[in-house]
Amino acid sequence: MRQRLSPIDPDIVTKVSAALRDRQSQRLCDVLEQVEPNAGTWCEGWTAHDVAVHVWILKRDPLGWPGVVVPRLGRRRAARIRGRWPYGELVARLRRQSGAIAAMPLDRWEDHRHALGEYWMHTQDVARPQGVIQPEVDDELAEALWLRVQPAAAALHRRTRGLTLIHADGRRVTVTRGTPTLRVLGTPAELMCWAYGRPAEVSIEQLA
Repeated sequence: MRQRLSPIDPDIVTKVSAALRDRQSQRLCDVLEQVEPNAGTWCEGWTAHDVAVHVWILKRDPLGWPGVVVPRLGRRRAARIRGRWPYGELVARLRRQSGAIAAMPLDRWEDHRHALGEYWMHTQDVARPQGVIQPEVDDELAEALWLRVQPAAAALHRRTRGLTLIHADGRRVTVTRGTPTLRVLGTPAELMCWAYGRPAEVSIEQLA
């Protein structure tokens, strides 16, 4: 039987706020400013410049949203943005805005966790392969990532029956239907990386 995702207990869990989302948006800009536009990332075939363009499209370019799922269309919109602003100016424009992502209009009902996860994951995509030092993941961010990774893993690994995520503090939740077949243990930050198919420091137990 599938377990429900962890409930949000206001006495235990610190809700994600727009301020936390915006902080991570700024951290992404911090990292983008520290690398060259052509710096490699964890996103296959993407440079740091590609990541910046992708975030801009999600935030400000509705005509580019279909390109997220149709690469041919995405390349056209990306080329237009690249031709309009050089890398440094594009990052500066991202920095001047709030962290709200227009492509996620319902995210406020999830305490901005979807946008937070988008920024956090792309920060790792650029920072980790380039060796950019980042601030420690504090308790507030860790709790937010724990809440975000559950629906993310459920969507991205929906074909994995009985996928169970285990927090490093012992909490666990089964996010897909069926008899448990896979358990993944780690900190929320590393579970996020694993869920999105990036390198991650997690322990994996195959049950069946």
